[in-house]
Amino acid sequence: REVALGQRDVESALAPLRAAVAPYDSVGADYRKPSLGARRPSRLHSIEELPVALGMLLVADGAYETSVLGAVNYGRDCDSIATMAGAIAGALGGEGAVPAAWAKQVAEASRLDLHAPAAALTAVAREVFARDRTRRRTHESAFTAIASPR
Repeated sequence: REVALGQRDVESALAPLRAAVAPYDSVGADYRKPSLGARRPSRLHSIEELPVALGMLLVADGAYETSVLGAVNYGRDCDSIATMAGAIAGALGGEGAVPAAWAKQVAEASRLDLHAPAAALTAVAREVFARDRTRRRTHESAFTAIASPR
């Protein structure tokens, strides 16, 4: 976080972000030849993708296009980093944050309806929220019933 916030643009942030993440990275310096640590669970190390994606978001002040382009130019596992940065920036900024031309080109090239999964996830989130609310209210009613003075 501190390193990302000290950067002014994604291009100059590439090396400092890598340096900040390197001590905790389980893969190692040579991305194509991961260390043995990349295959073992650790409480001290992790893969670099999410920390770098979050760093790019901070450098880009949450801007979708800048975050994704910065992540793509990071190298290493840049497709995963860009996907995470884009997903988070899109979630924070909504559909309008994603350049329409990019969404159109991705949808056409992959032959995917990009809106259907979003609608399905929204429906599931609303259902989970409604069920949680009902469960919470049932719990509150039960607690009120047993906690009320007689």
